[in-house]
This record gives sequence, structure tokens and C-alpha cells, in this order.
Amino acid sequence: MQLRVAKLEAAMATVATREDLSRLEVKLYREISDIHREISSIQRNVSGIRRDINRIHQAVNAQTWKILLTLIYTSTLLVSVTYYFAKNGG
Repeated sequence: MQLRVAKLEAAMATVATREDLSRLEVKLYREISDIHREISSIQRNVSGIRRDINRIHQAVNAQTWKILLTLIYTSTLLVSVTYYFAKNGG
């Protein structure tokens, strides 16, 4: 009788361990699902940030060329005016 009780107690411990493992497995699956959703959200945010950076880059590039052309035109104009005054004596 004592042997049977010991076997049943050992079996109950194993069953409890299996139940604990199945509960942990369910919790782990939920956590993995949450992490997957968070990673997807982060990927969407990063994609949006990349688009914004690309737009900023294009705007800065266009503005740089406008500034550079303005400086070239202004310096050409100043050289022309200086040449005119030097040639015609003012």
C-alpha cells in the first residue's frame, strides 16, 4: 500500500510539472506574440523615419543648389559691375 501511495505521489508531481510547463508555454507564446507586434510597430516607425529623412535630404539638397546658384550669380554680377566701373572710369 505504501508503495502505491509513493507511486501516486510521484505521478502527481509529474502531472503538476506538466501542467506548470503547459501554463508557462502559453505565457511564453503570448509574450512572443506581444514582442512580434511590438517589432512590427517599430519596423513601421523606422520606415516612416526613413521616409522623413529622405524628404529632408531632398529639401536640403534643393535648397543647397539654390543658395549656391544665388552666390554664383551674385559674384558674377559683382565682378561684372566692378569690370564696368574699372573700364569706364566710374
